[in-house]
Amino acid sequence: MILIVVLDGLRPEQMTKEHMPNLCRLTQRGVRFLRHHATFPTETRVNVASLVTGCYPSGHGIVGNQFYIHEDGLPLKIDTGNHHSIAFLDVVTKGNALQRKSLGEILGQAGKMMVSINVGSSGCAYLNNHKAEKTGGLIINPQFTIPAATAGELRTSVGAWPPAGIPNSARVHHATTILMDDVVPKYKPTVTVLWLSDPDSTQHKTRVSSREALAAISQVDLEIGRITKYLKAKGLATSTDILIVSDHGQSTVNRTVDVAAKLIEVGLKDSTESTDVLLTGKGGCVLIYVQDHNQAKVKAITEFLTKQSWCGPLFTSSSTNPVPYLFPLRLILNQNPRSPDILMSFTWESSPNRSGLMGVGAFAQGNVGVGGGNHGSISPYEINSVLVATGPHFKQGTTTIIPSGNVDLLPSILHLLGLTPPEAVDGRVLYEALENGPNPEEIFVETQVHEAVDRTGNTAFKQRVQISKVDQTVYLVKGRVVREEDCGV
Repeated sequence: MILIVVLDGLRPEQMTKEHMPNLCRLTQRGVRFLRHHATFPTETRVNVASLVTGCYPSGHGIVGNQFYIHEDGLPLKIDTGNHHSIAFLDVVTKGNALQRKSLGEILGQAGKMMVSINVGSSGCAYLNNHKAEKTGGLIINPQFTIPAATAGELRTSVGAWPPAGIPNSARVHHATTILMDDVVPKYKPTVTVLWLSDPDSTQHKTRVSSREALAAISQVDLEIGRITKYLKAKGLATSTDILIVSDHGQSTVNRTVDVAAKLIEVGLKDSTESTDVLLTGKGGCVLIYVQDHNQAKVKAITEFLTKQSWCGPLFTSSSTNPVPYLFPLRLILNQNPRSPDILMSFTWESSPNRSGLMGVGAFAQGNVGVGGGNHGSISPYEINSVLVATGPHFKQGTTTIIPSGNVDLLPSILHLLGLTPPEAVDGRVLYEALENGPNPEEIFVETQVHEAVDRTGNTAFKQRVQISKVDQTVYLVKGRVVREEDCGV
C-alpha cells in the first residue's frame, strides 16, 4: 500500500521535535526533501490537481482556486472549493475538468483502487479523485461520500463526523480513525490519500504558528503516530510506503487590498458587477480576465499595477500581445485556455510575525484579515513546503537538497507500482530517494534567474523570477519585484 498524508499548509520550519516528534522520528527512517516546492499559484486546489496529475496548470487546467471559463460566449466562474462547481465544469467540458488523467483514473484502469479521505473543502476532496464513481474509487468527506451509500456504512462502523473546530482536531482524529478502522481493513486500497485540513484551516482563522495552530500541528503529529503504530501492529509497516507532504506553506497577512475596487477607482473597470474586467482570487494572487483580451486595456491595467506598492510579479497570457516588462505565463507553466490575461502576485517580505515566523505580505481582501495566515503568492514562504518519504522502497536516514515538487508525486507513485503515466507529465520520478537510486550529490541542478524591467517612469519596475531545473522538470523557487531601495531577489 502507498499512503499519502497531506498536512495542509504545514511549513518546513514547523516540523520541530517539540511539536512533531512522530514526524521527526519517521524522517529519521526515511528521506526528507529540504527543497520541496508547491505549484504556483500556491493555492490548495491548484496543488491538489498537480499532486494527482503530475502536471502544472498549463497541463491540468486548474489555474486558480477560482477561475473563469467561457460557455456560449458568457463568462462562467468556477469555484473549485465546491464539488458541485467542479462536477459542473466536468459536464460542460465533456469530462475534462482536469485536462490530464488523474491518479485515481490511472489506478482504476489498471484494476487498482484509490481511496481519498479528506477533511478539507468538498472541492478539495472531489478533485483528489473526481472520477471515483466510474473507476471504483472512494471519496470520504464530511459533506459527502462517493459512492453515496458509503456514508451510512461509515456512520455504523465509526460514527458520525464531529463538528468542525479551531483547531479542527476532532475531525482530523476521526479521519484517521476511518483510515484505520474501516478503509484499510475493508478495502485494502493500493493508494490512500489522507488529507488533513490543519494547520491551514486554523492558521487562516488565527495566525501562522499561533497557540491554536501549534496545537493543530501537535494533533496531526499524533495522528501520524497512531498510523505508524497501527501499521506495525497489523504487520503492514514493511509493505507500506508513506509520503507525508504539505500542499503549500503560509505567510502572515500584513495588508489587504481590494484590487477590483482599485481598478474601478481609476476607471479601468466599469463597476463591481461589470464583465469588462473580471477578477478572482482571495489569497496571495489575483487573476484578471479582460473582455475580448483587449490589448489596450491589458496594457493600461498592467501600467497601473506596476505603480502600486502592493503589486508583485506580473505574468500575462501569450494569447495577448506581449508587454516587454512582464513575464509570459508559459515561463511558469501556467499558460492554458483557462488562464487569465494578467496574473498578479502580491508583494512579500522576510519579516517575522508575532510568533517569530518569517514571511509576511499583502493579500487580496477576503476572508482572512491582517495578522491571519494565508497563501497563494509567489513568496518562497508559501512555495517551500514539506515532503518526507519512508517505507520499503525508500532510502533510510537521508536528507536531500535536490529540488522536488508536488508534480513529482504522481510519476514517483506510478513508478513504485510498476505503472507508466499514460501521457506526458511535468514531474519526474524521485530516483535519488529510492533504494539503489543515485545519491543526491550525483543529480545536476540548473538555476535560472529571469528578469524583466520597465524603465518608462521615474522609478524602474524590475521583476525577477528564480527557477530550478532537474532534467526537464521545472521548479519555481520565488519571484519578486525589485524596487529602487531593494537589492537581490
